[in-house]
Formats: sequence, C-alpha cells, structure tokens
Amino acid sequence: MISLHVYLTPKTGMGAELDSAVRDGWLPAMSEQPGFISAVILKPFDDEDLEALGASKPDAAMEAVCLWQSEQDRLDWVARPLHDEVFEKVTAAASSVSYTLQTVEQGWGV
Repeated sequence: MISLHVYLTPKTGMGAELDSAVRDGWLPAMSEQPGFISAVILKPFDDEDLEALGASKPDAAMEAVCLWQSEQDRLDWVARPLHDEVFEKVTAAASSVSYTLQTVEQGWGV
C-alpha cells in the first residue's frame, strides 16, 4: 500500500473554489478508481492555536492524503483522461500544488 500526500494552497480569493474542486470533483472521481482505498482532507488548526500548542504551522492550507493498493494503481489513475479533467480545476484554483509518496509500512483500522 502507498500513500499520496498532496499539499494545496489556494490562489487569493479562491479558497472556496479550491475546496469545491477537491471535495466535489477530484477526490470523488479518484475514489471510483481501481486500487483506491481511502482519502482524507486535512486542514491545519488556526495559527494562534498552533502557536499556543507549540506546534509547527504547515506550509500548505490543505493536504489530501490518499491511500492506494499500489503505485501502479495510482499511476493508472493519473494516466486516465478523467484525472486531467478533474485535477485541472484543482490546479486552476491553487497557487501551489506539491506532492510526495510514501510506502505504508503498517496500518491500524485500514
């Protein structure tokens, strides 16, 4: 199993558009693909709360964490025209998009 971590920050004034592109387009389309397991959207606590807790402030405004059976399953999804169609709306609303991949060594409740 692998995890895809996508870090997103909206363009100025486009937070709602980015949120909608992720929640209503990209992740629902991804969830229908072979090999997809699950996904979550993470948003950081408010800056003041993070500071009070002594926690680091993330660089991105949103993180999508997606679990896949294999890297090949994820690559097959990325190669489908539907991926480009739904992800284009994400990139249109984002000022920055970056990602990383990790191997899931062990899971609980997955």
